[in-house]
Amino acid sequence: MNKKQICIFLLFFFTGCSKNNPILFNNFQAIRCESNIQDEKYNDYIFDLNDGKLYFYDQKKDEFFLKSERYESGYFSEDSIEFYSKLLDNKLIITTIEYGYDTSKKDRKIKHIINTKKLSKKTFEIIGSKNHFLFISKCFWIDPKLGIKY
Repeated sequence: MNKKQICIFLLFFFTGCSKNNPILFNNFQAIRCESNIQDEKYNDYIFDLNDGKLYFYDQKKDEFFLKSERYESGYFSEDSIEFYSKLLDNKLIITTIEYGYDTSKKDRKIKHIINTKKLSKKTFEIIGSKNHFLFISKCFWIDPKLGIKY
């Protein structure tokens, strides 16, 4: 092989290895997106590929549990908030709700739209009937059980 062929081969090899593909475990996939919260660098989302419901993984029990049932499953968290999620046309849509957000007692919704094809997340804030774009961030696939990128 000459130098030109080796360079072309290496270019295709590195391009192919750097491509991030989804990792499927049973019906679960996980994606990690950049966060806009100062204390958190990333947010991880483990979801059911069939319906888009969010889950978390318990390493000791080696099981996935619905994230909305953390307390019922024996996993209590102070940061529990009301949320729901769904998967529509390669978009994972997650909506969180804070009741009585400000002094006027308006509810606040945060909507994350994760495009699983483009690997990007758009976040919107909805207060009353007003919809405000907050930010866009990059995402990448991770292993649903290990939480690491391959």
